[in-house]
Amino acid sequence: MIGPDTPPPAGAPRGIGGDGWVIRVDRSTRALTVSDGCLVSVASLTGFVAGDVVSARASSSDGVSLLAPPIVIASLEADADRAVCELRGQFVVAMSDARDRRTRVLRDPVGSHPLFYTERPDAVLFAARPDVLLRQPGVSRTLNRVAIADHLCKRWPDDHETFFAEIRRLPPGWQMVFSAAGVTSGPYWHPTSDQREIAWLPDEEVAQFDVLLDRAVRRALNHRRAGIFLSGGFDSVSVAAVARDLTRRDAGATPLGLSLGFPDPSCDERPVQRSVAERLGLPLELIDFHDAVGPSGLLAAGLAMNADLDAPLFNNWMPAYLALATRGRAAGVDTIITGEGGDEWLGTTPFLAADLWRQGDVAGLVRLARTWKRSYPQTWSQVIGGVAWRYGLRPLAGQVCHAVAPAAWNARRARRVVQAIPSWISTDAGLRAQQYDRARHQLADANPPGGFYSRESRTVLGHSLTSWQFEEQFSVASPLGIRYVHPYWDPDLIAHVYRVHPNRLNDGNRTKALVRQTVNRRFPELGFERQRKVGALDFFSGLVRREAPRLAAQVADFKGLASLDIVVPAQLRSYLDEAWRGTPWHLGAAWNIVNMEVWIRRQLK
Repeated sequence: MIGPDTPPPAGAPRGIGGDGWVIRVDRSTRALTVSDGCLVSVASLTGFVAGDVVSARASSSDGVSLLAPPIVIASLEADADRAVCELRGQFVVAMSDARDRRTRVLRDPVGSHPLFYTERPDAVLFAARPDVLLRQPGVSRTLNRVAIADHLCKRWPDDHETFFAEIRRLPPGWQMVFSAAGVTSGPYWHPTSDQREIAWLPDEEVAQFDVLLDRAVRRALNHRRAGIFLSGGFDSVSVAAVARDLTRRDAGATPLGLSLGFPDPSCDERPVQRSVAERLGLPLELIDFHDAVGPSGLLAAGLAMNADLDAPLFNNWMPAYLALATRGRAAGVDTIITGEGGDEWLGTTPFLAADLWRQGDVAGLVRLARTWKRSYPQTWSQVIGGVAWRYGLRPLAGQVCHAVAPAAWNARRARRVVQAIPSWISTDAGLRAQQYDRARHQLADANPPGGFYSRESRTVLGHSLTSWQFEEQFSVASPLGIRYVHPYWDPDLIAHVYRVHPNRLNDGNRTKALVRQTVNRRFPELGFERQRKVGALDFFSGLVRREAPRLAAQVADFKGLASLDIVVPAQLRSYLDEAWRGTPWHLGAAWNIVNMEVWIRRQLK
């Protein structure tokens, strides 16, 4: 044990200990033990901290420094229920209180530090990676058959599950509490404090966005040498501009710009990347895409990564960006800052259309249509179809049906989910029954009390895909001694933007108005005020058409998926033959199947 005044060991950038620790909480005694990690003792508390922790109260340059684990545990001594809500950073905290023999294990508010668990008869075990738990005595490597099947159908009904039957995920902002009353789990933090109705911010408070963005970037920098994944979009440009201002002000190390140069004109942003780096005074590592992925190509490189991942590769671009991160590490970078989160929090969910229809706000619907048309490469027919039906009147029609006969309507919705299952998924009765039951219990609220905008905004934070993305980044970057940080996923910034009225977020009939205006003030000559979303979907689709059929042929018997009775191989092969000539959606779905097959084969060896 070490005490509250003991400094962390030199060279331990993530709390105390590495990433191979296992937390064990005894079910009967609630005793807390940790293997491959150090417990700290502070008064009546015994605790463990993994990751980087700062205080929510921090606002100055001196107030965002990392808190040593003994300081973190000491801060929880007086009122743990309140104090845990004030922790910020990327962390896992476990704490046992001798006064009431109560033990809790929690994950940071947005889940940027992974936390998985498995329930044993006598204890619950926690770790940062499933593989660590799977190496524990008695933990089965059995795969989660229904979760894999639902994933191939593009459904993720359970935020807690993984692709291993005995490994579960503690969602972002959640804690598990062990007390005399038993074991309970639930959220300890949410940007709205679990309010269904959004209390919109007044204009004078909306103006605090720039201040909160500064603080979020300062927390990301935290006196480290940062690299910034710099695209040509205003999300990454905005964090780069703030980071450069802060390092100048604090005499910190100048961040390194890290950029990929795409060969397709539709997504080639090299002129903007170079111009922004020059204006900010950032050294720039700009790597050609094909040089980054190597001679094997993007998809083959991605399949090779599955050998070391606890889930199939989520980000198909990861091989290219990993090469970029490795180049940054060689230059001394230990933190990668990105603009991720901008799409989720700076924009508005399209289901805003349903609320506007319900309110009879015709002017608002017109503004929304204009915003979509000006911000995205969509035709007017696509825009009108979305505003009028898909995200507008269709949800309202479902709301009416639910009000008339809720049980019958929900049963119909669940049946339609099962009816939409592709023909190449196994027709095994047990599997279909599980899929129906999962669909029935995870239906989105057809009559949300706070409206459809609120309902959809709330689903982003704890969604399985969000957690999966962060967990993959941690798994890939941690061996390199790098952490990924996303200022737009800062809890305080999220809590602020969540309450900004959609009219402000779409000010000037442009999405992401808050950050758009911030970037345009600094780079007026680059035309960010008029910029549309730049995507690489067409480029990626072309890669899949060229590279995927050959790679798919190597696993065409689909013996991994078939051994679990998840697919019908003959029908699946027919589907893939058509999909390689199909739309970008079909291409992505087809490649998802091949990726899963390769990962499963690795697990069954």
